[in-house]
Amino acid sequence: MATNISGLEGDMASSTYSLVDNVALDRQQAAITASRTLIRSPSRTHRDARVPDGDALAQQAAEMGLSEPDELSAIQAAQAAKSGVRMKRASRMAESRPHTNAAASPPPIPGKDAWSAGAEARAPTPAMYWSKRATWGARPPKMRSQTMSVIGSGLFVFGGWNNSICYNDVYVLDTETMFWTRMRTSGDEVPPCRAHTATAVGYRLFVFGGGDGTQYFSDLYVLDVRTCVWTRAPLVGPAPSSRRTHTCFYYNGFVYLFGGGDGHRALNDLWRVRAEPDANGAYAWEEVETTGGRPFPRGYHTSTLVGNQVVVFGGSDGQECFGDTSLLNLDTLEWAHVPIDPPLTRLAHTATLVGMYLFVICGHDGSDYSSQVLMLKLDTLKWETRTIYGKAPQPRGYHACALQDGRLFVHGGYNGQEVFDDLYTLELSSYSYLPQVPEFVIGCHR
Repeated sequence: MATNISGLEGDMASSTYSLVDNVALDRQQAAITASRTLIRSPSRTHRDARVPDGDALAQQAAEMGLSEPDELSAIQAAQAAKSGVRMKRASRMAESRPHTNAAASPPPIPGKDAWSAGAEARAPTPAMYWSKRATWGARPPKMRSQTMSVIGSGLFVFGGWNNSICYNDVYVLDTETMFWTRMRTSGDEVPPCRAHTATAVGYRLFVFGGGDGTQYFSDLYVLDVRTCVWTRAPLVGPAPSSRRTHTCFYYNGFVYLFGGGDGHRALNDLWRVRAEPDANGAYAWEEVETTGGRPFPRGYHTSTLVGNQVVVFGGSDGQECFGDTSLLNLDTLEWAHVPIDPPLTRLAHTATLVGMYLFVICGHDGSDYSSQVLMLKLDTLKWETRTIYGKAPQPRGYHACALQDGRLFVHGGYNGQEVFDDLYTLELSSYSYLPQVPEFVIGCHR
């Protein structure tokens, strides 16, 4: 498949949000705390556990469309919380056939035939399961190539586009209440953009690059989510070129930048900027020299921090969809390239660290969009799959994903024809304990 780094990419009446003044949401969150143990207990007991069929899911999607009012008042939300209402996790109950990534047919659900006609089979306690989530408040519109970052109990969604219009809004999802708010920001004006990066450092978001139409950006913006103020970072010295489809991550006081595309070619340079400004309030980028040979130039890849190493997986150079994996030791600045059998190609996917697993979700495999969940076990460097119950998202790429409170949140994306505004959670169940595993060395049991 011939792809193009610039071609694939092209390549909100709303509530206000303040972490300082958030009384209504605080009341709402306090009201649901007592019910949280019941909702998330291993017995999977729910107020309404019936799984909707495909038609019902389609109807639900229509009901959650932009034609519905975009917001509930904070008073309504608080009243609902006081009544003990919390969004149900419907897909904790298995459908008649579980979604699976494995080639072999999944095992039958124990005891399903013994259930009464109106009952639904229960997913095994250790199993993972998908849920399509209903949400409240000022929901984001349909979007792709947005970013989603975790700060506290909130998921901060910034930017993106709907194939026609780019956005520069910040939406915040309270993951306890499933309530969206649109942040009212001030300060420097941030241009609408897509395929940028947003890196969380404490209570700040560092947004770099991206683009709109034929424009490619090289500016660095910092959003303080406590004050809701944007600052265009003053820079001194050399800086990375304009680009999008790159990746950024934070390690040991620095925000690192790798790869991307500038509209003419794919890139594989590595830069970093200290997250704290100098005495004059300025930020200084520096290009980082490495050994071991850099990965091929690419965009639409993922860079996932694992201890003192970053795992770079997949992506595209505009001609080829990659399935290679490279490791960069951030202390020695040495690259290592690890062959993984079989090599699974992906671009425009997400890769999230859960314990010693890298959860690679959806994306494009060079031929078509995927809804698979691939798990790379980092101590053995082998791919694994698991039976996953519930209703999986439609195949897509260019979505956003974040880990919060034992769940992977998947938002938006694009399948080649349609841009999405839906929100799914992958309940990790027993896998949610994986982040508590002892430290390990990548490839130590290979």
